[in-house]
Amino acid sequence: MEKEVERFAGKVSDINAVLEGLQAANQVTLDALVLAMLTTNPQIIGPMRGLIAKMEREVLGSVADAGELATISYSNRIADVYGLIDRAEKAALGEAEGGASE
Repeated sequence: MEKEVERFAGKVSDINAVLEGLQAANQVTLDALVLAMLTTNPQIIGPMRGLIAKMEREVLGSVADAGELATISYSNRIADVYGLIDRAEKAALGEAEGGASE
């Protein structure tokens, strides 16, 4: 019985590793999509900042209830999204300056 439990725990661990890998891949894909969307449509950068700030305010209480690790993870993710928005804004400004100088 003990060996069965150990084998089952090993399988669960393997599944968790695969799921974490898929989550990371999905996050990279989502980040690329958001960055592409913001870069090609820079007029939505301002509203996107507002949407993220609203989501941050509304969700933070629930995340805090989940514990410190969840709060840190959520805060890091929000920082990543703001970083994406900043990169898109910088790219859009660079394109605008490049187009104006030509």
